[in-house]
Amino acid sequence: MSVAEIVPFARAPLAGRDAQGAHPILTVRAGAVRVRHQAAMSFDLSYAGDRPMLLYVFQAPRSVAEQGCRPGAFALLKPGTSLEIHHPEPMEVLAVAYDGDRDLVLGELEDALRGASDPGVRLLAQEIRRVLRDEDASDPRYVETLAESLLVRAAAVAASPQSAAATRALTPHKLRRLTAFIDTNLDRPLQVAELAAVVGLSRAHFTRAFQSAVGQTPHRFVLSRRLEEVRSALEATADDLSTLAVRYGFSSHAHMSSAFRAAYGATPSSYRRGLAASRPRALPAS
Repeated sequence: MSVAEIVPFARAPLAGRDAQGAHPILTVRAGAVRVRHQAAMSFDLSYAGDRPMLLYVFQAPRSVAEQGCRPGAFALLKPGTSLEIHHPEPMEVLAVAYDGDRDLVLGELEDALRGASDPGVRLLAQEIRRVLRDEDASDPRYVETLAESLLVRAAAVAASPQSAAATRALTPHKLRRLTAFIDTNLDRPLQVAELAAVVGLSRAHFTRAFQSAVGQTPHRFVLSRRLEEVRSALEATADDLSTLAVRYGFSSHAHMSSAFRAAYGATPSSYRRGLAASRPRALPAS
């Protein structure tokens, strides 16, 4: 479904739920705003370039994270340029399309902004997701207000000197190098000073630039990478939880379980049970 053709305010026809019991796609029309949230599944977007659009990434595979589609990143698209995105691997994405003239908000934005991160954008996107998933978007006015605030905040981030300075300090190349270093060392403690040295910055400068560019502290980002690996292992292996805790740098099985539940709303064991229950059962031989 094209985000520019989101259905009117209502739940879209849905086919089942994901492994955690959530609807895979939720679409809402709220005033001059069209919102689409999809759970982790393949992502397809045909954008005609006819209206402002914001994309926020909640979850993404490592193969696209290096292209700027990392968790916590957002893209702000101005009208004028069409865009085709097709990612076959699972991604959780919030897409918001805005009708009408938005020049007062986007006037200083010369081009599309992609791969940016910001704590304010993250909180607004998370609240929109919560309302759609937990409250059935029962008040479209609230959804519209959140979406409008999201656009204002994202445009302010795009136009800020701090955003430009962070981009210069942590270029995509440096972020790729840093992410690769983190991913190959998840089995041990990682200190901020060590991460700063990887990209050639002082600890203080690195911490400020990292949080501005990624929207998370270095500690939270490393934790999110550990949890992503745990979730992938739960989906692909039968390894016991204590083994996974050690492999991905958690101090204990309990530490991993509490962090996993805070991030995904389910313990590792219940997440694995949900996966097993969602898989089709083989028919008995006749």
